Amino acid sequence: MDEPKKTYKLLSHTEAISKEEIKSLYDGYWVYIVKAKFTEARGLIEGIPVVIGSVPYDGVDDGIYEKYKTDEYVERVGISLRHGPGFISSLRLAESAYV
Repeated sequence: MDEPKKTYKLLSHTEAISKEEIKSLYDGYWVYIVKAKFTEARGLIEGIPVVIGSVPYDGVDDGIYEKYKTDEYVERVGISLRHGPGFISSLRLAESAYV
């Protein structure tokens, strides 16, 4: 039997990029971002995108988020850039600082 197709991708960013660049590069995906910086109103300014997926926390069963559960990666956030019924097509905080 064939192994199920992965619907997430690990990214290779090492430096923070702006909210606008994240939106441009990963439009249509759910994005997990580490070392995120926010405005006082919790609007995303920048961060390091490390995972994109078709759905929130895509790949959690594979343990891909475990390495980000250290203080080195705070703050962490998931955002949806997905479109269509049931999705908001703007940056939206999907979690607190912990998975």
